[in-house]
Amino acid sequence: MEDDEEDEDMSDSSSPPIPYSQKPAPEGSCTTDGFCQAGKDLRLVSLCTEQIDIPAGFLLVGAKSPNLPEHILVCAVDKRFLPDDHGKNALLGFSGNCIGCGERGFRYFTEFSNHINLKLTTQPKKQKHLKYYLVRSSQGVLSKGPLICWKG
Repeated sequence: MEDDEEDEDMSDSSSPPIPYSQKPAPEGSCTTDGFCQAGKDLRLVSLCTEQIDIPAGFLLVGAKSPNLPEHILVCAVDKRFLPDDHGKNALLGFSGNCIGCGERGFRYFTEFSNHINLKLTTQPKKQKHLKYYLVRSSQGVLSKGPLICWKG
């Protein structure tokens, strides 16, 4: 069983944060910000008019990348691992799919964030880097919706 604890740094609050270093991408993988390791575009601006098939029980959500502050990356996440409107009732863990290349079954957010080249500077705490629900307008355009309400 993988030991993939995703707790926040427990260091003294007065000490500087310890930078989080991710494993390098496998050789031959795309490492461009905004694209998955298979080289598929994940930016909302590129996907806003695309028809995206997601499995039952999954929602499209947007992640914010520190390296692309002006862009939102589109992700498919099992809604059981997302909080309700009050920031509660999210199951611990993660289940997500890459909407770029279609790879499914990511069980750890660290593994998923590596795949989508979400270059994190701090140890991830759950999937709090997922910031927005994505919604489709009546014209079929996908856009940023309400904030995901993560509570401590």
